Amino acid sequence: MLLTFQDRLRIPWRGGAKQITLDGVVTLVILIATMLLTAFSKEFCLVLLFLLPFVLMYIKRFSGRIQSKTKFFIVWFFGSCVYLLALFELTVPLLEILPQENIGLVVLMTLGFFCLFKAKQRAAIGDLAGLPDVNSQLENCKIPKDTQVVMFSDRDDSDDGSTDTEGGRLACQLCRKYVPPRTYHCKICSVCMVRQDHHNVWLNCCIGKSNHRLYLAGCIFTLLALLVFANLSMTAVCRPTPIFTVYGIIVMMPNDCNDIFFQYDIALCFTGSLYALMMAFAISVAILKQVCFISFGTSFDEWRRGDHVKRRNCFWNWKAFCLGQ
Repeated sequence: MLLTFQDRLRIPWRGGAKQITLDGVVTLVILIATMLLTAFSKEFCLVLLFLLPFVLMYIKRFSGRIQSKTKFFIVWFFGSCVYLLALFELTVPLLEILPQENIGLVVLMTLGFFCLFKAKQRAAIGDLAGLPDVNSQLENCKIPKDTQVVMFSDRDDSDDGSTDTEGGRLACQLCRKYVPPRTYHCKICSVCMVRQDHHNVWLNCCIGKSNHRLYLAGCIFTLLALLVFANLSMTAVCRPTPIFTVYGIIVMMPNDCNDIFFQYDIALCFTGSLYALMMAFAISVAILKQVCFISFGTSFDEWRRGDHVKRRNCFWNWKAFCLGQ
């Protein structure tokens, strides 16, 4: 009965209905229940928001140990963004929000969703679809017989990222394909990724050359959307104080947030703002790491393996990154 229910749990989608997995539904239920509980009282808010990052880090570490793909984190991330956007449109007192502020938030969130969705889509397509197979080239004698084929089985036994071995070609032992330099095999995705930076559990895919720019752009747009949401929501439910003016728009900050837990919808907006700030902090750390590694011309996985190779200067590294070289 459970399998039948899971098979028939689908949503309309372009090209045919998409099946909704049971773990995705459970994740959404846990997320919404947690957010609703935080607004009951100040004690619930402090305890749940304090424990939430540690619980998520433990689940992330556990999934990294078993090295299996899971939809828990991607459902949690996008579900959180959709929840905050719905909370803003349905619960935040919109009489306190200017129309351009509302439109700006929706545009930033939409751009973040689009960039991250395209990043995941490009990761699924991959960079190695058109590369030759090792067995077929050996059988057809398309390469010289004296060519050395350097095989690596995982990311630890990989090329150093500079050049191929002298007189040889780099190939993946698991994918059985010739690969360019700085290509590493992901044990979780079971694919090779050119210039793999890391396996991102929040998108359930690898970040590499094909989607690195989209990933960074999506993180920046999502960060701006979360900061705008937190500021607009807190200034709408708390007593705001003006800070400065930008192009005729008065930027305000919350001044007095006392007695917000006496009304449930107001408390829901406040706790949603705190949760958005927590998400913004985590994304800021991820963006800062990306900026550092791009400036040094290396990736996070290369740094973690000890391949500390500084490739030219910071300007050239950023130019190569922006041009996709």
